[in-house]
Amino acid sequence: MQIIDADPTRMIDLPGVGPCPRPVDIDQGVTGFTVLKSLRIYRFRPGAVIEGESEIDEVFVLPVAGEIALAIRGAHGLEATLSPDGPARAAYMTPDHAYRLTPRSEALVAYARAAASGCVASQAMDGAQSEGLAEHLAYAWHEVAAGDEIRLAGERETLCYLAEGTAVADGARVQAGQTLALKRGQAARVAAETRLRLLVVRA
Repeated sequence: MQIIDADPTRMIDLPGVGPCPRPVDIDQGVTGFTVLKSLRIYRFRPGAVIEGESEIDEVFVLPVAGEIALAIRGAHGLEATLSPDGPARAAYMTPDHAYRLTPRSEALVAYARAAASGCVASQAMDGAQSEGLAEHLAYAWHEVAAGDEIRLAGERETLCYLAEGTAVADGARVQAGQTLALKRGQAARVAAETRLRLLVVRA
């Protein structure tokens, strides 16, 4: 298991937006993964308009905090309003599509990527998990009460982002903002010291 720190001072210059915080910036150069390409989390200001592309990847767009409007353009386009409380909690974007994201409040937004063939159409998702709804990617939100624990099993490459709370993961203390990385075949037990909100991404 690898523990990856966030960097709240990291800034990325986005076209048309300017410098933008990207506290979580995890790719295969950090993890050594072969399927799960990246997990990146940005902090967006309301009123900014962010444009980008899925390129050769399938992408989950997941608001960690705040509300966003998302318009996906391409053969399988859609428009949706996303927030952690719904009505839609995530959007799946298939390869070779473009998007426009507009924060309606200050928002913390996660992007997860994996290479894909494009056989699954773009879609908005209202559930806390997406198992079986994409080619390779899956996400799951978990809330863990203080004193309880969750087991992360590494049947696939896994990233677990701590959105809220503190915990002990296999003897190591971890806190909000950090990410646990598990290679295929690894597992970890995460014991909550306080209430936890976890975003788990697998591929």
